[in-house]
Amino acid sequence: MRCNNCGNSDISASDSFCPRCGARLYRANYNQHEMAQGGASASGAPYGQGGTPNRAYGNYSNGDRQDNSSSKSTIIILVAIILALAIIGGTLYMGLAHQDEEELWAQCEKTHEIADYKKYIDEYPDGQHYNEARHKYTLLINEKTMWEQVQSSNDELQIRRFIDNHRQSKYLAKAKELLDDVMWNNVLEKNTIQDVERYMREFPNGRHISDARRKIEEFRQSELTVEESNQVQLLVQNFLSGLEQWNAVQMLTTCNSEMSNFMGTKPATHNDVREYYDAFEESSIDSISFSGLNMNVIKRFDDNHQPQYSVTFTVTRRYWRGTDGVPTTSVMQGTALVDRFFRFDEFTMDKVTDN
Repeated sequence: MRCNNCGNSDISASDSFCPRCGARLYRANYNQHEMAQGGASASGAPYGQGGTPNRAYGNYSNGDRQDNSSSKSTIIILVAIILALAIIGGTLYMGLAHQDEEELWAQCEKTHEIADYKKYIDEYPDGQHYNEARHKYTLLINEKTMWEQVQSSNDELQIRRFIDNHRQSKYLAKAKELLDDVMWNNVLEKNTIQDVERYMREFPNGRHISDARRKIEEFRQSELTVEESNQVQLLVQNFLSGLEQWNAVQMLTTCNSEMSNFMGTKPATHNDVREYYDAFEESSIDSISFSGLNMNVIKRFDDNHQPQYSVTFTVTRRYWRGTDGVPTTSVMQGTALVDRFFRFDEFTMDKVTDN
């Protein structure tokens, strides 16, 4: 085999390029007639001098065509692989992104926290659950605002409305505790057995249930007996009788030696009762009488859980003066607080009308 470029014949069968000039070696079989003519046709065949391919005509050896075809196939395969990898990568990315979105949404549905819904809204503005997340986020913001108003309130109706309208709220337990406290404070303020019973019906395991049971027992004990009512009425009658008879001793026996109030004097003692008696005795009144006594007695318990009797009464007072002998009549209204020993701790009596 010899080089068509330099004529070198020292070439082995395995060489692809001439070791002398470096030209590519072509092993194609040419038409024997054209090889005999030096590889050239009369009209300018596609081969040059010595059978060298005339590249101006675009004619190549079979080896060139095989190399080009192989390169193109390689490129096509590489492009296909790149496209496949891109598709697979995009699919994986979309799948992972969707998985992250669903995990965050599941967390939102589990916690119902404002921060979680806000994170979903910010990270997935085109997400599958965006509209629902936005709706629930707005509801939670409104709920939080309402709770901030309610938690500082003592309005039972306002607290009840919050509970009724937010049954799934995370503030529900605190709202019920608040209602428990507010209802009990109302019980203490009104101090009626009906309010205690209402509290116990609504909060059978409430925060103040022990106090409620004790208070119910007090109310049951506080039912006024006929004997107690008679003793209280007798006490008022004895006081008025002592004044009618100008009997200071009798009046003093009806009152505690230390009183919380007597005829507007706070605190009061027996001396205040005596001064009241002396003022009448030294006046121009010759005689005095009381009639038409009408009383209402209520039993209750003091801070030491001892019985007390609250009394309101009206009585007609009549007295005569020595100058003209014409009686002066007045309707008097009185209040009294009687202790468990049936003594006055408070006593007052005021004129309502003159006749």
